Amino acid sequence: MTQENVLQNDIILEHRARMLNLKKYYPFFKLTETSFDTFRQGQYAMLDMGYIVMAVLRFFIEENNFKEKDVTYPEYVDFIRECIQRDFALDLSAEESKDIADYIFDKIKNDGKPFEFGYYDPVDKKRRVSRMKLIESAIRNNTVWYSISADAIEFYLDTKEIKDESRISVQQLLLEKMIRAQNFKGGTQVVGRINDEVERLMLKKKEVEQLMATDVFAGFEAYQEFVDTGMQWFDEEQKLFVKNKELIEAALSRMEYDPAMKTDGYIRIIDEIYELDNQLKVAMNRHGELLRACMDMQKMTDDVIRRNKLSRLRSHCDYKRLIEQMIKADTTKPMELLVQAMLKPKTVKMFNPAVIDECLQIKTVRTEKAEEISTEPEETIVFPDEEEEKRISNNYGFFMKNLIRALEEKKSFTLSWFNDYLRKRYGDTAEKILRNGDYYSFLVNLCQKKKYVLGSRAEGQESFLDAILKEELKDIVQPEAKEVIEITMEDETVKMWEIVEISELTFTLVKADMEGGSDGVEES
Repeated sequence: MTQENVLQNDIILEHRARMLNLKKYYPFFKLTETSFDTFRQGQYAMLDMGYIVMAVLRFFIEENNFKEKDVTYPEYVDFIRECIQRDFALDLSAEESKDIADYIFDKIKNDGKPFEFGYYDPVDKKRRVSRMKLIESAIRNNTVWYSISADAIEFYLDTKEIKDESRISVQQLLLEKMIRAQNFKGGTQVVGRINDEVERLMLKKKEVEQLMATDVFAGFEAYQEFVDTGMQWFDEEQKLFVKNKELIEAALSRMEYDPAMKTDGYIRIIDEIYELDNQLKVAMNRHGELLRACMDMQKMTDDVIRRNKLSRLRSHCDYKRLIEQMIKADTTKPMELLVQAMLKPKTVKMFNPAVIDECLQIKTVRTEKAEEISTEPEETIVFPDEEEEKRISNNYGFFMKNLIRALEEKKSFTLSWFNDYLRKRYGDTAEKILRNGDYYSFLVNLCQKKKYVLGSRAEGQESFLDAILKEELKDIVQPEAKEVIEITMEDETVKMWEIVEISELTFTLVKADMEGGSDGVEES
């Protein structure tokens, strides 16, 4: 009974998974049926579609993964021209190479439609159709950009990895495609393959260490190969880990906060994202352990090589072996080198006292330098609040000067008349003046007092506005001036522009009472 259950599982329950695994091979074999015999009267019959398809996939992986950019159509055409000229020895013109590239691209894109792979599902007892694309496209900034699909990358990896040294990097690219396509379950399987590759590198490291302990030369060669095929890609792999971790966090955040993403399979998708996130954390931890272990191995290798260099440089002579060699060769020639080394004179190095006088006569270079004093003025730092105060002071002075000029023409007028006065005086710029926030704050501060004295009696600074006006008006108000500006608030309102209304004001210029002062006059 148990054997029957195993047989049923292998035939029925696993059939769909097997067909989906075969799906990624279907477009390639479908394309290999394409022949160049009927294209342009067969003048390009020597071209092989299977080889060209694999070359195109490799080109897209190089551009998308290692250079991290999508491909434009002119770049693809240039690659096809170089590939055909190099591998098929065909010297093509620009028009001919573009013609062939168009024909090949239409076949790989399947005329804009996905490849359809049909199979029978024995569980649901009905036929299913699985679809797959090799090349995907997107439009950005009025330009069509092309990239390789996740299924195409998986197909290429199953045929043979791109490079031994970049297995983890390419698997990371496949993982990125899976995450962007929201195939989180497939991404978990990719992370499993990354963990297997990390484990393989860890075992390889142990083999190198064992070989280094027994044979330094063979161990060093194995170490160099391991560095060239594994360790040099660690920085890039770490960056790709971080990038995919951010993509998973973004996908999880989008699922949690976007109501449109909460479909019927919401709980299942959330579980798949969490599972993928946990597996990726495990992979990142293992990869970090591998990196630390490789750094320790590098220190150990340097130490072993240093010790062996010192032992080989140590001078020694095996006289017994030397005599055996001379007897075997029936010659005393090897003794010549040994005797010559012993008879060489020993050179004794001594310090010449005559050099002391030369040392005492050498003039020392002065190291002290005079302090350089810059004649340029130091840069004055202007803080944002100081800029605000300067702007307000300038604007308040501008408004008050215009108010005084208007009072010189007309001794009494309303705020409505003053607004029209500004419009006539400044034309189109007047609307910007009337809509300026400083204009309304000026009126609010101005209405805090009923009267303002101009001239020599304007000595007090009872408010924020007083200090500003005294500084801004010193050029246009004469010290001997004895005039008072009276401000009266009316019951009516003035519509400044569409949504702003303020109380009507009346401004009057009168002579000041210099003897005892006017009742209620507040000096400014």
